[in-house]
Amino acid sequence: MKPGVKEALETLADLTGLSFSATAAKGLEMYARATIRDQEEALFEPRMQAMMRREVRASDNRHLYFEMRNAIAAEQTRILITDLYKRQLQKEGMSLKEVNQKLDNTYNMARDNLLRKTKSPQLKNLFDAWWRSMDDPPDRQAGQTEGIKEHNAGPGEAGTETNQA
Repeated sequence: MKPGVKEALETLADLTGLSFSATAAKGLEMYARATIRDQEEALFEPRMQAMMRREVRASDNRHLYFEMRNAIAAEQTRILITDLYKRQLQKEGMSLKEVNQKLDNTYNMARDNLLRKTKSPQLKNLFDAWWRSMDDPPDRQAGQTEGIKEHNAGPGEAGTETNQA
């Protein structure tokens, strides 16, 4: 034991009225607890992340069936409407090439409109209201709306085309 440490322990022993060995044992106990606490703190974040991943995966698994049904119904509806629209335009004398170009343009316009709306204040307010209704801390709420902005921030996105039908 270093002399300075020994002197400090002897002084503490005199102040507390304990023996030198009892004071040293108490100091070693405190050191062991501090070391264990530090180890637990170091493991807390990875454990929490693993727990959150499991919970999110379980939630995703519960919602996947409904999301797939909605996606299938939406795609089925899109196919039927596209087919009817093609038939109608061809019946009116438009060439298949013109019809396909028109459908491509409407897809691009829909995508651009959706991206433009994700940047709108109304959608930001909707996300803010959603996170306020949840019991999440404010920094998580801010992170979610910031994540939306970062995801959609790209050169030349949305708002560059006009509505054409």
